[in-house]
This record gives sequence, structure tokens and C-alpha cells, in this order.
Amino acid sequence: MITFKRFIYSALIVFYLIFIFCPTSFAGGGEVVRIAVIDTGISSTAISSKNLVEGKNYILPNNSTEDDIGHGTAVAGIIVGLCPTAELVPLVYYSKSGDDRAVKGDLPMLAQIIRDAVDIYGCRIINISSGARVDTPTLRDAVAWAEQRGVLVVSSAGNDGNDTVYFPGAFSTVLCIGTVNDAKDGPAFFSNCYKGVDLLALGLRLATVNPKGEAVKVNGTSFSTAWVTGVAAAMLTVDPTLTPYEMRQILCNNAQDICSEGYDVNSGWGIVDQYKTIAQVKAGGGIHLLFEDVANDAYYRDAVNWALKNGITGGTSSSTFSPDMICTRAQTVTFLWRAVGCPEPRITKHPFVDVSETDYFYKAVLWAIEKGVTSGTSDTSFSPYEVCSDAQVITFLWRALNCPDASGRSELAARLGEYYYTDAVAWADTSGLFTAAQTDFTPMNKTTRANIVVYLCHSIGGGH
Repeated sequence: MITFKRFIYSALIVFYLIFIFCPTSFAGGGEVVRIAVIDTGISSTAISSKNLVEGKNYILPNNSTEDDIGHGTAVAGIIVGLCPTAELVPLVYYSKSGDDRAVKGDLPMLAQIIRDAVDIYGCRIINISSGARVDTPTLRDAVAWAEQRGVLVVSSAGNDGNDTVYFPGAFSTVLCIGTVNDAKDGPAFFSNCYKGVDLLALGLRLATVNPKGEAVKVNGTSFSTAWVTGVAAAMLTVDPTLTPYEMRQILCNNAQDICSEGYDVNSGWGIVDQYKTIAQVKAGGGIHLLFEDVANDAYYRDAVNWALKNGITGGTSSSTFSPDMICTRAQTVTFLWRAVGCPEPRITKHPFVDVSETDYFYKAVLWAIEKGVTSGTSDTSFSPYEVCSDAQVITFLWRALNCPDASGRSELAARLGEYYYTDAVAWADTSGLFTAAQTDFTPMNKTTRANIVVYLCHSIGGGH
């Protein structure tokens, strides 16, 4: 039983956290934001029941989500300190067994938890204050799927003090967070630095609570991640319509730039400035695309913005979109599948020996077969890594949209002769796709990322 003295003590700790993390400039519209905390659980002694939603212990299914390690509770205390109205869902991925051994889930489990956080628990933000050194298609697909559903994923950069890359943090649609040093001029000595780190945040002697509800101070990128999750949650209390893409852009646009000008691997886009960030959300207004290789006057700029906002593709890094990169068949059908909303395929089998269930494009390929978008390059091969030509891309897109008729006569198509792609080209030409992409159609030309997002934006996205 919690004594009156313990109750007052806990209340003072919460007040202290809110005072430290949540000054009056943070006050939002009071919207409740649900956050998945994929961690060691959360102590119901330390965190108010008003901030807790029933979750699940994935690693020890017969156990509760109470925290017997302390890491998840410390993360939760930081988040609630920044966003007092947040609802936290403890999803236990790491714990201790009966003989006090540490037990941790694998990457397929993590991928499933990410999907459940969205599908079952209705979270808007997923906090993953951990990571793995392996990039797996299953994890990559789960993160992309969360982005499609409007859920922001925030993960830590790692505490090795070197350039070791951690996933899912390194994925382009995940906010990857490192820790800033005391001087605020670079990363903390333990904070990993690599192309993929987006931002630095507080994470040295950060005030929070332990499972007993006692005030403690913590260090590490795990807690910097929680800090950014708290700021992101505060953003959503002001404007619940923000997409993950918009939240990432606003946070990065308002960061305090340090180290090299613009993006650098040591500090990402800089130090999170919670005050400027919340102020911009309150003021509204546009956001600025961060990619260094997408010029302000590029014909594909608006299409890139549309693709990012709708979770169709991220960048190839935190600072690059790579507009001239050639796309493969796997990438193309995946972009198409995401553009139409990631429909769940009804078929579960395919004949292709070069496509496995662990591939990020697995469901996209199933959908493409079911929809008649493509039947593969042979009876048993899909050739996912084969480069896609203009003829293939335009035909895939046309078939995905149920083979619409051309809106007039196409001289371009008339000159081609009768090929599998002729009707698709007539439709694309009369719909203005080639004009929008500033290109002349040549069947065997290799299609770039820039042109694919333009085609998708102008056909599926309405040109916005």
C-alpha cells in the first residue's frame, strides 16, 4: 500500500519533472497523445495511472508489464514530464526471468510489437530507446508501415561512443537521437555518430524517476530519445493533424545547428530546441525540405514532399533523397503499393523463388500479382533487383489504376507501334505525366527516383 507520505513524495517528483520539462510555453490544446514505450515495462508506482494504458509483456507473456529493471520507467518519467497528458502503453521487450537472467526479444518480435502498437493500441508515437546492429527487411517493413499509418517512430543512436550504426534508428523515416554534451557544441562522449543520426538532445544527468517513484538522474541516448518523444507528443497536443514527416521536419528545421553547418554525422541537424519547435507548431506555417540534393526549383520538389508526407518513400539518408538514383522492380512495386495505401493482399503464395517472406517488398509483390500489375520476369522469377525501365514503370502504374483510358489522342503513343506499354503511354502522355517529369518517354530508359515520385504524385496524389 502507498502511504500518504509516499503519495505526497511521488506527487512532488511529478511536479518537479513538469516544472523542469514543461514550462508554460509548452501548454498545448490538451489533446491526449498515446505513446508506445517498447522497453522494460513501466512501474505503476512511479507513473500515475492517468498516464498508463494496459499494454503487454511480449518477452514473458505470463508476467505483468511492471518494470523490474528501471529503464522503461525512467523513459516514461521523462516523456510524462514533457507531456503531462500523454498516455503510455508499456510493451515489454526486455525483462528479467525468474532466475534473474536478462531476456530480450529478437528483431521479428520488435517488428511485430511496432505493428501492434499501431493496430491494437492506437499509438501516435513509438519510443524505442534501444536498437540492433542488424538491418532486417522485417523491421524495415514494420517501420515503413508505421509511417504509412501516421505513426512517428523515435529511436536511439547508441552508447558505444563510435560510429556503430543502430536500427531502426538509422532508417530514414525514424527519428534517430543522440545525446548532446555539456558544452552544447557536440555529441556526448558515449553518443554514436553516423549518417542516420538526426538530432541531439539532453541526456546527461537527466531528471526522472525509478520504479519506486524516487527521483533519479540518468545518462544515455535512451533518455535523449525519450526527451524527443516527449517534445513530439507536446507537438501533437497542439496540432493532432501533424504527420510523422511534418514532425520530423519541424523538429529538424528548428534545431540549434552546431558542428558543421547544416547536416553532419556528429550532430545531425543539431540540438532539439523544444521552445522554437512548439512555437512553430502553434504559429502554423510551412516546413522546409531538408534534403541537400533537392533544389528549391527542382521540378520534382513538390512530388518529393508529397511522397515523404504520405510515407511512400523516405530519403536515402537523413540529408539526401538521391533523385537520380535508378529504381529496381522491387522498389517500384513497393512505392506503388504504399501510394495506394498498403492494401493487405488476399493471396498468400507466389511462384517466385527470388522473393521471400523476410523481404521488405514481399507484400507489395503479392499485391502486384493479385492486382495484375506484373506477373514476374518468368514463371518462377520476379527479379526484384533488376532495374526498372520507363516502359515498365508506366505500365505498372497504369495497371495499378485499373488501366484507365487516355483522355485524348497521344501522338507519342501513335509513333511507338503496338507494344505492351502503348496504351499505358497514351494514358500517361494525355494525363501530363511526362510533362510534369520534364522527360521524353523512351521505353528502355532507366527510371529515376525523382521521376517515379512525380508520376505517382500526379496520378495518385492529384498533383499535390
